Amino acid sequence: MKKFTVPILNVLLAVGVVCVFMGFFLLIHPFAGVGNVAPFVNICLILVGALCFYVSLVTYRHAPLFFFGLYLCLAASLYLFVTSGILSVSWTQLWPCGVVLCGICLFLTGLFRHRKVRSAYLFPGVLLVLLGAVFLLFSFDIVTISFREFVARSWPFFLMGVGAFLIGLFLYQHTPGNHFPYEADADITDDGVIGE
Repeated sequence: MKKFTVPILNVLLAVGVVCVFMGFFLLIHPFAGVGNVAPFVNICLILVGALCFYVSLVTYRHAPLFFFGLYLCLAASLYLFVTSGILSVSWTQLWPCGVVLCGICLFLTGLFRHRKVRSAYLFPGVLLVLLGAVFLLFSFDIVTISFREFVARSWPFFLMGVGAFLIGLFLYQHTPGNHFPYEADADITDDGVIGE
């Protein structure tokens, strides 16, 4: 395949981003109310997010701008689905999805910045996704007890889970050749100390 120059690649990226969001707008447009201002505001937020996303990809590898752009696009898109009536749930039920999206965006930001999975982005991202999933269980009344009762009854399980994870991490570290979750560019000495 022919290699394109950087300006042509930037134009291709811009056209790709515009096509994705125009297709999204055309998908949502029949469901949006004519006099409703919320879809217009959401479309503007999506476009601002897309612009931040594009700038972070083209100009410099700025991870916070990438995260902000991606999160703004996804969260505004989800809110647009709710306000247009495509999803028949209220935003008060769906707010934990914002936490899940934050975890997903954090993980993707780590991939964008380092071009590989890094524990500094993986663990908080997974934790946010799991936390959002737990909140969704309560938000949709799948778990019928209150959140306070749930925490009071199940905190020993959480403690056991953290302990099991730490034991598993310790055992994984002692297998030869595995240095997860340490960064690959850090120097690990024979006695297990991480150097700079």
